[in-house]
Amino acid sequence: MKIKKIVFSLIILIICTVIGVFYYAFKVEPYRLVVNEHQVNNTNSKENLKIVQLSDLRIKKDFNADRLDKVIQKTNEQNPDFIIFSGDLYDNYSQYNENEAVISKLKSLKAKYGKIAIWGNRDYGGGSVREYANIMAGSDFSLLRNENQVFTLDNGKKILFTGLDEALLGNPQFPSPNQMAETSYDILLTHEPDEVSQYQNKGYELILSGHSHGGQINIPLIPQIQKKATALMSHANNYTGGLYQLGANEKLYVNTGIGTTHLSARFGVAPEIAVLTF
Repeated sequence: MKIKKIVFSLIILIICTVIGVFYYAFKVEPYRLVVNEHQVNNTNSKENLKIVQLSDLRIKKDFNADRLDKVIQKTNEQNPDFIIFSGDLYDNYSQYNENEAVISKLKSLKAKYGKIAIWGNRDYGGGSVREYANIMAGSDFSLLRNENQVFTLDNGKKILFTGLDEALLGNPQFPSPNQMAETSYDILLTHEPDEVSQYQNKGYELILSGHSHGGQINIPLIPQIQKKATALMSHANNYTGGLYQLGANEKLYVNTGIGTTHLSARFGVAPEIAVLTF
């Protein structure tokens, strides 16, 4: 009888654990929001520049514009010099969109020097390609597609942002002319992280990317699940999330995003706001 009771208790415990994990993955973690801070380079300079990177909002019925309030609040609390959005505004524009509400929310994001966006693959599909540029312009973002934008900082130094078109449905090409000779720091923006293999050694100190969602599911001691999950996100198999050292003076940051796709679930990969200081 004791053995039966122990077995029964274990079965109940397992069932409760599984239910708890599923509840957490679908109802809790997708709505969490963590701020991940990184010092990009080692310096004793008092002149720090702060970039806040957002990626893959993937707005949809169960993660609508109202869910952006926490994202906006936490982003503005960082007092960023620049805000970067790395693409994929809606999950599927043809199934769900609320442009006026989204513009109203994103417009309230504040940055000292500027707000910059690039294209993601979901910004082309489902009719989004006809609206994305208008949405970002209405939200006071500069939308770069194979373009450069140079900002002059208060100290007189110049910083270059190169925004490439996304690789799956777009046509990424480096803009001409090259303006690096006149800038102090150069940042490349590209949606899919695995494309970095084509963009290394071009003089950029920092490359910012997204797209991967970090696989959305990362169960400790079972890395195969995350690998299979990131495999669903084409062009995001080699770099799945976080800061990577590519070369002596070249780094890549892959933002694991805010929203979800395929499954509206996250486990071990909480939605993130990345704060990069250099």
